[in-house]
Amino acid sequence: MNALRILFLQPDFSSYPSGYYQQQFPMALRKIHQIFLYGPRYPGYEPQHTIDEVLKLCPFEPELICIGAGWERDDHPTEFNLHPAIRVGDVSIPCCMILNKEYKKLDQKLQFILDNKLQIVFTAHHNHSRWQEQLGVRFIHFPFAVDTSLFKDYGEPKRYDFGFSGSLHTNWTDLRLRVKQKLYWGGRFKYPRYWFHQIYWGDWDRGHKTGEDYARLINSSRMWLATTGAIDLVGTRFYEVMAVKSLLLCNRSPVYDGLFEDGQHCVMFAPDLSDFEEKFFYYLQQEEERQAIVSQAYRHVREKHTWDKRVEEFTQVIEQHFFDRNSNSVAHGTSS
Repeated sequence: MNALRILFLQPDFSSYPSGYYQQQFPMALRKIHQIFLYGPRYPGYEPQHTIDEVLKLCPFEPELICIGAGWERDDHPTEFNLHPAIRVGDVSIPCCMILNKEYKKLDQKLQFILDNKLQIVFTAHHNHSRWQEQLGVRFIHFPFAVDTSLFKDYGEPKRYDFGFSGSLHTNWTDLRLRVKQKLYWGGRFKYPRYWFHQIYWGDWDRGHKTGEDYARLINSSRMWLATTGAIDLVGTRFYEVMAVKSLLLCNRSPVYDGLFEDGQHCVMFAPDLSDFEEKFFYYLQQEEERQAIVSQAYRHVREKHTWDKRVEEFTQVIEQHFFDRNSNSVAHGTSS
């Protein structure tokens, strides 16, 4: 793997309480490559800077500009572009983008890709082929991953039988809410069949744990819920649960194809929850069978779904698309 000089455009998320992936990928990237991070909250950032002024701040001549997953206005309900003065399409340096939150402001994001002449777009969403055909720009399926130095087996006592922490995302899906209603009457009191089971249920509107506290919390539960989110995105929680040795209990969906398998790395229940109770009680009672899946999932996620692995995949795509290392030249490719 060859080291690249990369200008990475993204706000500083080092103190961000959630959404670890926005910081974890560039941190993994800098283990291999030379990275200059530029954006809000980083030293030297100015809202009026153009791309030429940013390049003057960069301590090296970049071979690649990457627009990170956090390059988005979160303070505005309809406007996407975090820094309109920076137009990467105005320079000859190869440019790529990590597309994020594809369920928000998508039309603006796709237009941004065209306006800035981006040659490669990485996305965790399964619609990558459709968008590639629509824009004539190369889209790469780039799933989320996990930082195994944070999400690992802490050896926590199993205080809970089942747990969930996060947003219900009721604007996009009622699945998590329906699971909650399956467990709790009126959202507060467990139904009698669950009385003797310890359940942790933490909606984000009631506060939530972060960082190592969050990882240890999942590690302290025998099973943990993860479901596809807005527009069926497969979020980071799937990988985090597998990485801390809790049984991943998730809704059945075709979007997991190529990521993990039912009965091997997780246990899937029907989207209508018709077999949810059956799966819940069966895998609590079958300790040996549950542990076998947990162990396989733990090995699988550490082999296939770490941010270090994503850096390898990212680098391979970038080198194949842009660089002919034998001649040390840049190949400005088109979509494939």
